[in-house]
Amino acid sequence: MWYAIDFGTSNSLLSFVEKGESSKLINLENNAPVLRSIIFTPSKGEYFFGAEAIDEYQDLGGEGRFFRSLKKFLPEPSFKGTEVFGKRMKIEELIAVFLRELKTRADKETGHQVTNVVLGRPALYSLDLEKDQLAEDRMRSAAELAGFKRIEFCAEPIAAGLSGGKDIQEKLILVCDFGGGTSDFTLLKVGKDQFSKDDVQGLSGVFVAGDAIDGRVMRNFVSTHFGKDIQYKTPIGNNTLGFPRRLLGKLSNPAHISFLKERDTWEFLKEIEQWTMQGEDQRYISQLFCLVEEDLGYPVYAKIEKSKIELGKNEQSVYQFSHPGIKIEMPISKVQFEESVEGELSDIFKAMEKVFSQSGLEYSNVDQVRITGGTGQMPLIQDYLIKIFGRDKIVMSEAFQSVALGLGKYAEGLD
Repeated sequence: MWYAIDFGTSNSLLSFVEKGESSKLINLENNAPVLRSIIFTPSKGEYFFGAEAIDEYQDLGGEGRFFRSLKKFLPEPSFKGTEVFGKRMKIEELIAVFLRELKTRADKETGHQVTNVVLGRPALYSLDLEKDQLAEDRMRSAAELAGFKRIEFCAEPIAAGLSGGKDIQEKLILVCDFGGGTSDFTLLKVGKDQFSKDDVQGLSGVFVAGDAIDGRVMRNFVSTHFGKDIQYKTPIGNNTLGFPRRLLGKLSNPAHISFLKERDTWEFLKEIEQWTMQGEDQRYISQLFCLVEEDLGYPVYAKIEKSKIELGKNEQSVYQFSHPGIKIEMPISKVQFEESVEGELSDIFKAMEKVFSQSGLEYSNVDQVRITGGTGQMPLIQDYLIKIFGRDKIVMSEAFQSVALGLGKYAEGLD
């Protein structure tokens, strides 16, 4: 028996494989297979997950530690861990808390204590091979801490390709997996009874996806209301300084924003508050303090995601966020949004081009393009692929389930 886990930047799913039977998705929350990859801990040893974590976090006014997009930290050697109620927790320990919860819920659902697991992984955690290996090693350690004994890995875009079922004729498919943290591309031959690594013609990925696009909206638009354009002077200098780029980087990253609350950063923010020169700037800094102190990163970015979806359908969206101490109402046009994310989209599709340069194949050789992942629902991304390959070759896979089901199919062939 196997579990196949798609641990995603934004969402996670699990399928169960029993010998001689097809894999099936396990319901993890509210009779549905999707569990948001979120942890909230309001006190030592107490954890909430997914939608319940969001509810508890909001009910308690942000008192505690709120973690999202943990997957993004896996290849970062500099991220050694963070302090959680007096205890320093490594990234693998934090992820183990989440994987253990997945296992506990699945064991209850299946009635078995399953210790074999196939873990999905991006085509590349990082372009740096040492960092890529570090990320996989950390995931393996997290799975061991969560109670798994035999641990196998399968690239998520390969899994997405396997989930499409058997084809009578051999086809070359391009699997495009656009998630929260990574955009992955795989050229895959399908139509054989059994998957082989030789079926993979090309594999590439980049750490740019939904979170990076949301972060761009924060950086280019919303961050103005949290002090991006302020000016200040230190008591011992005459130079006028702007908002520190290092802090803007954290503010503009959904995974990093919660770390603005760490001691050194918090003390530096207090100094900036004292040194800020103009009244309007002081209001923006006050809003930033409210954001950090009350740990409002998640709801602020949830509103950004809402605007991003609206801009896929409408010519304008009004970003609105209202909270005691914060008031934002900011129109963003479709043209402004599309211009702002050109760099991110360019990085994403350069990764796709690498798949073809690796394989020596041309766009015209592709029989089918399968799009999966939540970010793949963006009209901007779909339109780009339609322009290259033609509408007839595009297949929209189920946004979240295809990888977990494909990982299950991979597990079916392991024993």
